[in-house]
Amino acid sequence: MTEALLHESIGAYATVIEQQESVIVFEYERSQLVCISDPNADRMRIVSEIVEAEKLPLEQLIVCMHANFHTALDARYAIGNGYVYSCFIHPLSPLTEAQVQSAIRQVAHLKLTFGTEYSSGELVFPGGEDVEDADSSREI
Repeated sequence: MTEALLHESIGAYATVIEQQESVIVFEYERSQLVCISDPNADRMRIVSEIVEAEKLPLEQLIVCMHANFHTALDARYAIGNGYVYSCFIHPLSPLTEAQVQSAIRQVAHLKLTFGTEYSSGELVFPGGEDVEDADSSREI
């Protein structure tokens, strides 16, 4: 995957709002997402801002960590610049168009299900607790 092909793949799958060099802002399924790529570092990330981190109780952040292990699949919840994001981070060169589309779906779905299912919508990793039943008082 090249940066140009990445941007082309996003444009074919989602509605591009703005593009400036290595940053592309787009919309998919009622969510605004941002893709940032760096071909020199061979990395890319797709992110969607959810909420200010300081506004969340610790229990909800712990639920996000449980979701990262069981229901988020390849996308994840993360904190950066004071916000909780749904994100997908991957090396750029081995990425396929199908993986880009899956990443877009997962990041958008994680954002849309924040506070309810906490799910990427792709699948649930078997053997874990339900995210809703995660007990934040239990030692990890």
